Amino acid sequence: MNEYLSFVTADLRAGAVIIFACLVMICVACLLDLWTGIDAARAAHERIRSKPLRKTGVKIGDYFRLVMFFLLVDLLGLCFPWYGVPYAVMLGAAGVLFVEGFSMVENLRKKKSHAAEVVDFAAKIVECLTPEEAHKLIEKIRKEDPPLPSLKGRGIIYRTC
Repeated sequence: MNEYLSFVTADLRAGAVIIFACLVMICVACLLDLWTGIDAARAAHERIRSKPLRKTGVKIGDYFRLVMFFLLVDLLGLCFPWYGVPYAVMLGAAGVLFVEGFSMVENLRKKKSHAAEVVDFAAKIVECLTPEEAHKLIEKIRKEDPPLPSLKGRGIIYRTC
């Protein structure tokens, strides 16, 4: 009996760690979205207000409620012997991270940052059917982009790997 209880305790502990990690990732994603939103507002010379911070807090609360709903689905899943980890919570957290990622890309596009182009280039590379097509596309991208200016002699300390 003690062996069974220790197994159940280890399962619950692993599930609690996964749920906590998902909640932390959701908080970090929302704060990163806030950060890119503030940067985009600064780039557009808009006023920075406290309302986005309040909206971020409300958004995190909404996402936590959504995760708690998925946790109820996971608790129901514990009735099955093959249901070992909180799959629904992980799926819900992945959805939230996906939505926040899109929001960050929109903010980067609003800021006219080149980081937003990385997503487009990655999508084009993934759409390639063969590795040869992907290599050709990468070479084309390299030829289109001018090389970065040298930082030597500008008082910038940098490290090469």
